[in-house]
Amino acid sequence: MGRQFERNEVEPGLLFIEVVVTVVMVVVALRANRMYTLWIAGFQIIALLAHFARELADQISPIAYVMMYVGPSYLQITTLGLGIWLHHQRVQRHGNYRSWRSSSPRSRAIPPTS
Repeated sequence: MGRQFERNEVEPGLLFIEVVVTVVMVVVALRANRMYTLWIAGFQIIALLAHFARELADQISPIAYVMMYVGPSYLQITTLGLGIWLHHQRVQRHGNYRSWRSSSPRSRAIPPTS
């Protein structure tokens, strides 16, 4: 049989998944040319920190843990929906714009004038 986890112990597989999802969301948020992706990544960081709070605290209220772990997912879904809707509104008003940030193009070397 598999290892039984105590009620107050964080499951390593779940923690690994949360870390991977957080890293991916932060990378996407930093590269995307959208503000709502930063909010979604921030909510994911809060969900990840819930696991550390559960592990560090001797006793943590199950309600507090659920609010820190599950609550941000509802905010992420709401933020995603609102962000997509606002993006659609901007495209309707101003037309398409870049989806991803990139560094500015390299300038052509200008020969020095003598």
